[in-house]
Amino acid sequence: MPEFRDSGPGSVCRPGSPLHGPQGAAPVSSLRPRQICGASVSDHPAVAAWSRLQPVACGVRALEVWRETTRHEPASVYRLELSGGGSTSVFAKRCDAASGAVERACYEDIVPQLDLSSPVYYGSLSEPDGTCWLFLEDVGRERLSGHDPTHRALASRWLGRLHRLGARLEAARRLPEGGPLRYLAHLKNGRARILRSFDNPALTGEDRELLAIVLPLLDRVEGAWGAIERACMGLPETIVHGDFRPKNVRVREESAGPVLYALDWELGGWGVPVVDLTPADGFDTTLQLDAELYAAELRGDGPALRREDVLRLSHIGFLLRRLAAIDWETLSLHFEDPRSLIAPTMSIRSLHRELLAGVDAAQPWLR
Repeated sequence: MPEFRDSGPGSVCRPGSPLHGPQGAAPVSSLRPRQICGASVSDHPAVAAWSRLQPVACGVRALEVWRETTRHEPASVYRLELSGGGSTSVFAKRCDAASGAVERACYEDIVPQLDLSSPVYYGSLSEPDGTCWLFLEDVGRERLSGHDPTHRALASRWLGRLHRLGARLEAARRLPEGGPLRYLAHLKNGRARILRSFDNPALTGEDRELLAIVLPLLDRVEGAWGAIERACMGLPETIVHGDFRPKNVRVREESAGPVLYALDWELGGWGVPVVDLTPADGFDTTLQLDAELYAAELRGDGPALRREDVLRLSHIGFLLRRLAAIDWETLSLHFEDPRSLIAPTMSIRSLHRELLAGVDAAQPWLR
């Protein structure tokens, strides 16, 4: 099991620095990947790493750049089209050592013990610069949809099994904090960065007004933290995926029927898994799972939850995710180029509205 090290009491697990400023290269959209073919393919670092990993040569005929960043924070992602034998394509992910260690632990030591559907994991490699490569099966393009009854049923059973069986898995207890305490750290870190950012001369008056109204909302949420922790009662501490939403979940049609695959375990952790139960994004309150099916999957070894319990937990998870998202956006508030502040302040404005709506909706459980 890899070692997981925190940088201090306020450290949190995050999926990498935002790329709003000049220090990072703009990510390539997964909707329009850039393809590299011909002789230049063999010279690419992803292909070189794949070749080092494979004991038997497995050629790569083409490479797609899905996302590429200067320091691989967030991770750079490539799709390798193989020239023959076995899987026809493999995803290569290059990330920082900390998130790579979490993903390796999940793919190597944890998920295989749970009898859950998971992409084939081909292994990992470390680079001299401290980054880490992970290689995984390409399980297709169909994303999880909370509006598809079949998808919802698959997600309910998959998550229910993860949370029920994961609670008994000793190896998972060495994962980073994944419950409410992680998100309290996000709240405090985001607030501290906002306070420091008021000295940034690149912020406009409108930006400062926005940040000034975010602060009391964060204070309000922290003031209700005891109630938030009480509202999480009903779920055991267990494995938390941490980022279970459409961009990280695929559904593939196979001979026995559709199968769900969860990707990107870099936010994996140990704790009360309320963030795994939340709606996908924003103001769309459609759950990605069926509350009754999820509760039924937990029965036996797990707690006896009712539908209203799952809805309560999903509301709390929604709040916690918004706290993390605000924290990540504040990482860009130090840039002194006004153009680099446009995207993060726009995102914080939207997240403030969502968090405020979430707090209001959760009032029955926060008293």
